[in-house]
Amino acid sequence: MGIISIDNLENLAKQGNGEAQYELGLRYYRGIGVDVDYEKARNLLESAVNNGVNGASYYLGVIYYNGKGTPTNHAKAKEYFEQAEKANNVFSSYYLGKLYYWGDGVEQNLEKANEYKAKVLAKPFFSNQDTDTKNFYSFTDFEGASRTYAINLQKKVQNEFSSLFGNENNQF
Repeated sequence: MGIISIDNLENLAKQGNGEAQYELGLRYYRGIGVDVDYEKARNLLESAVNNGVNGASYYLGVIYYNGKGTPTNHAKAKEYFEQAEKANNVFSSYYLGKLYYWGDGVEQNLEKANEYKAKVLAKPFFSNQDTDTKNFYSFTDFEGASRTYAINLQKKVQNEFSSLFGNENNQF
């Protein structure tokens, strides 16, 4: 969509332009040119999903998974991650595997968790990563490990993604 001012994005979003709703939602989610506002981000991203913008469902999943501007709702996060996963969003596959591994918002199902794990590890990007990153995505570090350890490892991986994609404020 190119670089468009916040005012222009807001006008386009009000007119029902799904791409503008998505872009503006991401800006509110990340605080790019505006203050972070997860509630506005959620509303805009929901409108974008309703207008057929596939990428928006992943960010809605993250919002509900982490309780950003709304109560944590793993069941709702799962629905949005499933939508994004159908569009081959590898990060959604990761979160779905994590939900099934821990049984958060779903019945624990290690077989399903492993299916999503295989999808994540099949992506070429992950085959070139260091052992900590591979272990994180393979869920092996979750077995017998504390959630604190897993969360700290997640932060490390997020930092790697941020530097890779050039956006230090981005949460994947």
